[in-house]
Amino acid sequence: MRPTSTLLIAVMLCLGAAGPAPGEDTEAVKTYARGDYAGVVKLLTPAYRSGSANIQQRLILARAQLHLGRTDDALGVLKSVLASDRENPEANALTGRALHDRGEHAEALKYLQHAYRLKQDPATAGVLGKCYHALKQPAKAKVYLEKALADDIRDPGNSFLLGEICLARGLGALAEKYFLMAEEAGMRSAELYLLLGRAYVLQRKYVGPVLLRRLDTPAKPGDVVDDRVVLGKVDGVADRYKVAARYCALYEGLRLSRASPQSADAQYMLAAGWLAAGDADLAARHLDVLLQREKRTPRAAELQVRLLLAKTDYAALDQALTAAKDAKVFDAAKLAEYYYRAGMMRRAEGSRDEAIRLLKAAEAHAPTSAPILRSLAALHLGTGRGKEARQYYARLVELFPDADDIDELRNTLRVLQEKKGGER
Repeated sequence: MRPTSTLLIAVMLCLGAAGPAPGEDTEAVKTYARGDYAGVVKLLTPAYRSGSANIQQRLILARAQLHLGRTDDALGVLKSVLASDRENPEANALTGRALHDRGEHAEALKYLQHAYRLKQDPATAGVLGKCYHALKQPAKAKVYLEKALADDIRDPGNSFLLGEICLARGLGALAEKYFLMAEEAGMRSAELYLLLGRAYVLQRKYVGPVLLRRLDTPAKPGDVVDDRVVLGKVDGVADRYKVAARYCALYEGLRLSRASPQSADAQYMLAAGWLAAGDADLAARHLDVLLQREKRTPRAAELQVRLLLAKTDYAALDQALTAAKDAKVFDAAKLAEYYYRAGMMRRAEGSRDEAIRLLKAAEAHAPTSAPILRSLAALHLGTGRGKEARQYYARLVELFPDADDIDELRNTLRVLQEKKGGER
């Protein structure tokens, strides 16, 4: 069969024809198949205006008008079809899509639902899903979008919208799946890179699995080679580099920064990605740009604190946490978390007095936190501060009577009480 004949049959089937097009329709079908929509309108408009156009001719004319953006004209033609055949699935579907495109989603639903009852077409299911989403009914939108994808994965808009719905629900892994499906279906856009990056951030996938690869040409950190992000050279080994797989916020940050250079989200993804990759200098460079574009936001402040922890810059950390507290960027739980992490780092370094200071700052924001109180109790005990240690063990026994090690806590407290005379 010749390619032209195959295309004609495809167009006729799409239009709902039960058999070969009548002789007078053949030229219109050929013209439509060539993509000459203006030619179709010129060819069929006289017959439509004279009232001699049959249903198939009017459907071809309406489709051509929709392709040309003449929505009002197309709706007029489609209403004439529905006046003759209310149960025509094609006319109902096209009317619903036209109304959806015009933003009349509630009205569009009436036609689309009827069309879907008559013929369960994946394209109609997809538009139904988009209408429900526009009407802020994500549960129903998800049902129809999934039905559309089950039969046809070629429309990236369906999988992209499903990704948006999952992301809004906090389902990062599912959102990632659908956004990648949209990309496989041909979507390329800054919005896709942004939302896919957010899906990775939600999963804390800041940097992909790190691999060692030999590269044929020299590369620098941030270069993308074979869909992998170059992290840096391996010291002492020629042509060997550390690279990260593409499925991470760092990769999407690179793509987003190219597509939208002014994007603050791109800078956040890049800073978080480089920090996770262990490159504090590159992370700091992107964080500086982020802080210029958005100040006093929780994500920027949190990233700044994480970077200072990675660099063990405790003086700057104190300042950053104080500023975050004064600006009310962090709540008490977040402040306690970061003071606690800093305190435990200082404890591991052997700076026990500094660890106590930081842990007491954490305690001020979370006075009933078992990890904080246990750490303070142990540090005071280890430094010979019997009075303080006794106070913390007494609080632990009182606050956590069901602790697994309650007997051990009570024994330690009893020993400390017996040694009151020897405390300093």
